[in-house]
Amino acid sequence: MKQIVFAPIFKRLLTNDIMFNSSNLRFTFVLSMLVLLSGFNVDGQTVQPELWQNQHVFGINKLPARATSYSYKETGSALEGNREASRLMMLNGAWKFKFAKQVKDKPNDFYKLDFDYSSWGSIEVPSCWEMKGYGTPIYTNSTYPFSANPPYIDRANPVGSYIKEFEIPSNWNDDEIVLHFGGVSSAFNCWLNGAFIGYSQDSRLPAEFNITKLLKPGKNTLAVQVYRWSDGSYLEDQDHWRMSGIHREVMLLAQPKVAINDFFVRTKLDSTYTNAVLQVRPEIAIDEALDAKAYTITAQLYDHENKPVIKNDLSINVDDIVNEFYPQRDNVYFALLETELKGIKTWNSEHPYLYTLVFNLKDKAGNTVEARSTKVGFRDIRFSSSHELLVNGVPIKIIGVNRHDHSPTGGKTVTRAEMEQDIFLLKQNNFNSIRTSHYPNDPFIYELCDKYGIYVMDEANIESHGVRGELGNTPSWNASMMDRVIRMVERDKNHPSIISWSFGNESGCGPTFAGMSGYVKDFDPSRFIHYEGAQGDPNHPEYAKIESEKYEAYMEKFYSNPTDPRYVDVLSRMYPYLEQLEGMAISPYINRPILMCEYAHSMGNSLGNLKEYWDMIYSYDNLIGGYIWDMIDQGIERTAKNGKKYFAYGGDFGDTPNDGNVSINGVFNSDKSLRPQSYECKYVFQPVVISAVDIKKGTIALENRFNFTDLSSYQFTWELVRNGKKMQQGEFDGPNIKPGKTGEVDLNFKKIKFQKEDDYWVQIKMFSKQKKDWADTGYLIAEEQLMIQEAQPQLKQIKTKSPELIEDDKLIQIKGAGFSVVFNKELGALSTVAIKGKIAVEKPLLPNLWRVPTDNDGWGWNTPRELEVWKNAKTNMKLESLNAEKQANTIVVKIKREVPDAAIIEETYTVFGNGAIDVDFNIQVNETAPELIRVGMQTAINKNFVDVQYYGKGPHENYIDRNRSAFKGIYSMKTDALTESYVKPQECGNRTGVEWLVLKGDKGSKLKVEAKDKIAFSVWPFSEENLATSDFTWQLEEAKYYTLNIDLIQAGIGGIDSWSIKARPINTYRLLKKEYAFGFRLSF
Repeated sequence: MKQIVFAPIFKRLLTNDIMFNSSNLRFTFVLSMLVLLSGFNVDGQTVQPELWQNQHVFGINKLPARATSYSYKETGSALEGNREASRLMMLNGAWKFKFAKQVKDKPNDFYKLDFDYSSWGSIEVPSCWEMKGYGTPIYTNSTYPFSANPPYIDRANPVGSYIKEFEIPSNWNDDEIVLHFGGVSSAFNCWLNGAFIGYSQDSRLPAEFNITKLLKPGKNTLAVQVYRWSDGSYLEDQDHWRMSGIHREVMLLAQPKVAINDFFVRTKLDSTYTNAVLQVRPEIAIDEALDAKAYTITAQLYDHENKPVIKNDLSINVDDIVNEFYPQRDNVYFALLETELKGIKTWNSEHPYLYTLVFNLKDKAGNTVEARSTKVGFRDIRFSSSHELLVNGVPIKIIGVNRHDHSPTGGKTVTRAEMEQDIFLLKQNNFNSIRTSHYPNDPFIYELCDKYGIYVMDEANIESHGVRGELGNTPSWNASMMDRVIRMVERDKNHPSIISWSFGNESGCGPTFAGMSGYVKDFDPSRFIHYEGAQGDPNHPEYAKIESEKYEAYMEKFYSNPTDPRYVDVLSRMYPYLEQLEGMAISPYINRPILMCEYAHSMGNSLGNLKEYWDMIYSYDNLIGGYIWDMIDQGIERTAKNGKKYFAYGGDFGDTPNDGNVSINGVFNSDKSLRPQSYECKYVFQPVVISAVDIKKGTIALENRFNFTDLSSYQFTWELVRNGKKMQQGEFDGPNIKPGKTGEVDLNFKKIKFQKEDDYWVQIKMFSKQKKDWADTGYLIAEEQLMIQEAQPQLKQIKTKSPELIEDDKLIQIKGAGFSVVFNKELGALSTVAIKGKIAVEKPLLPNLWRVPTDNDGWGWNTPRELEVWKNAKTNMKLESLNAEKQANTIVVKIKREVPDAAIIEETYTVFGNGAIDVDFNIQVNETAPELIRVGMQTAINKNFVDVQYYGKGPHENYIDRNRSAFKGIYSMKTDALTESYVKPQECGNRTGVEWLVLKGDKGSKLKVEAKDKIAFSVWPFSEENLATSDFTWQLEEAKYYTLNIDLIQAGIGGIDSWSIKARPINTYRLLKKEYAFGFRLSF
């Protein structure tokens, strides 16, 4: 290993001190030095280079990237691993701050010691300055927030200037001191006590500087100047909020003059996965004046109980490290410290067993100079011959989600508590992986994933979406892009949770990415390489020119051209149709694993047909899973002018450009609360498949989809239910069914006679037996409902006296004991129902063939245009006929209406003498009319009906393509609780499979709806018009009535993506028939 010497700035340049891209190394060095001196002379003129608009310069005086670790004075503290006990001093907290809207207005001499900054404001660090009232947060997907002209920023570029005063501890006087910035967006210069320290780009990785020689006793003054945008911003065009400032931790890290500067730990498992080789490659930082031979590094591995594992400490003299011989050919052996271990415990997402490796740096006398530690997980990542993803030899599927850094109150600054909450949410909802889209996360995220068991695809901070693949094919950008990948890999190389390196997102293809792969594959062969942009293999004999007919045929059938470059280990795709995904799985051209790095776009009311994707994934070995887009709604908490709190999205801050609410696509809400999509994910991903064998006798099958855990660690309960009411119940210990195997269980419920007119089912739940870090004992892991029989709903016959019929030119009135039903002839509709003098139905009951567009409807499917006839049906419908007549002891009202050139609707109302009304609805759609999106009726009911009970799927909102997690039952709740609050208001609150519902008011008042078959319903506290015209939740106004929707069916909500026709639901969940009919009864 190279010897690293901490020395005065400018005295000796470290390998990565000055980062320029030039083939002329001497010119690089000279130019670098001149830049440090703030200018250089060309033909007698002084030129001031703008570092932040020069892709050749992405760091000055930055120390080489290294693994995250902390320096301790003794072994015990290192073993415990509490960084607060290390040589660390946080600089978080209040800093002096000055904001400038553009570069020319920034303070230029503020870093000088005689500068008066007493009038400056204060800002919390870490934070995004836009979240503190400075400048404007901008949400844009792929459009740069400035004109695309790399490397230049053609827009007023805000600058934040920071000052922090501090004193170092007196016991640090003999140490080397490193200044650590966890993340600064997007470029910054820094000074200490008036002297220049350095410059850095890459908003999502640390920048470290040796500041030892610039420190002084007493007060020290640190000055930092941050540019909102830089040439590096062309590589940071991710789909998220664009925010600025020192957004991650700032700290001082002390270490001795000779220190363990870095280390790389590898684990190699044998074929039994019970024995392993531990390999370690440490790196030393040593002052030139010290004798390396006088120091020794030892290493010991401790188990989970802090007991030593290695019989004799591993040991190596420091001189053998710093003076290692590099051969002319071949390469050095990786391990400088190595040992074989028997009977090790492996790491995986279900059992994330971690050892602790503790390093001791000792002097000649055997005294500890420094101790450091790292967690070690023994695991092996590879692919099988059938292209399965294997962890420790076991096939697994990636059940993943894309995770952005996001806090509704902190923006891109996320606290440690929020990070842990994120990981807990994943574990609690049966996810096993994250993709750090699209940049390296804070190191604490990886610690949490190591600890709790989450597989990580670690992604570099590279996305040039706005200029596509231009930069990856431009040599002058190569060094900057390579640097981002290498520094990520160097920092994160020791985390067992990381199973894949990803080179960024949506930045085209080209030699730069091939170069990244070459470097990383050689540096770390233990993880697979991913990059979705690497598509098409020009060297393949069947390769097709892009946009040719052959290319389009490939895309339709195989979603590849015809395969991908060899430098990526998996074929990665975004948002394929099911047919395309299966086409890849069976393609004769593809002989690698297939991964969806993005799928199931969860924007607004979305995430339909998730189960279908996972049924397919489990059907093919080479489909190794995917990452949903994305984890958390990126809403920012604000208070509206009417005092209501809400979540803002793009454009709400006057930000330009912006992409509106495309940032609102999480499986979880902005505040990390659960939403309907969360429940669906938990169900689809649950680790046990419960199915019927002979369900009438109580025999079921349990398929164990865990990879490393048998079912004996779990407790099961069951209930035998009739018509929503529990008849019998029981429980059983989880059987010892091994991973991937299926076993049968007899529930042993008492024999009963099943009545044909009743529904019967068994409800089975699986709970954790032991308390977990992320969940208490008894936490629900999985649930299933197995139907024994489902009876056809039957309306009871009504025998009453005939009601009174009163008809004039305008109205049809039907009256009976305590009720009045009125039909408006002009509207051609049932207009009001009064019970005992109180209005129950307040507005006309009319056909409803439209839904307020979901995000998928509006953005991708574009239903307002494609289905315009149904959008306008309410206003365009023409009444063909309306007549009333007595039939037996009822009054029958028949209404016929036409949606011009689209459909004929016939409604029949049978009014009984007790006030009950049977409604029959039939629609016949013209052959030339577009497909329907909804078949139903809508009315308004009295606001007095504040409680609801229903028999159907629930308890949460569900739709026909997102209702697997909603089980049949009787559910009771407040009527207002039926509504789902989406950040951008849209169709919401639906329940499917409903046989009856009862809305209840005071003094025993009620409205009951009974289905002749099954229906869907929703109840809103606002009007449909208000819902359709509101952009934010604070604009929803409580109406003086409830809007009641009674539907036969709605189209699915879809969500393969949200911006193309793929947003439309798959064919199974579209309303493609030309005739629909349903019926229901209203009673009071």
